[in-house]
Amino acid sequence: MSDSSDSISPSLNNSEALDYYATALTQLKPGSIEALGELVADDIHFRDPFNCLDGKANFIGVMAEMFEQLDEVRFDLLEAQIQGNIGYLYWRFSATSSLTGAFVTEGSSRICFNDQGLVNSHLDFWDASLLMQQFPLLGRVVGMIRKKAGYKSA
Repeated sequence: MSDSSDSISPSLNNSEALDYYATALTQLKPGSIEALGELVADDIHFRDPFNCLDGKANFIGVMAEMFEQLDEVRFDLLEAQIQGNIGYLYWRFSATSSLTGAFVTEGSSRICFNDQGLVNSHLDFWDASLLMQQFPLLGRVVGMIRKKAGYKSA
């Protein structure tokens, strides 16, 4: 089955496709989620510290839910690299929520492109314990675990 958005980016090389995708992420708003969806394959695989899912509808759902749960969502691109059909983005994410208050973290994404220049894999890597540490009750436990597991200088 052909992806209905194959016509969007067949002329882009992988470097241009990564730039286009990164720009879509940094400009992401609730009203632009569908446009981001046009840059991903129907069979996209997405993983972050809280989700592991397949399919464009699920990917769009995660993005939409992020805006339902968080306010002042912002992605800032710090670096981008591409080698072959695999790109890497280094970014800063910030948002606020009534549960945690303001939250800022840096992370990276491994982005893979198919032959049509569409994203077929998006894997996010970031330290979710920093967010969990801001949750009431859970934060105290996570903080103690991080302290116990961390390096103890002399």
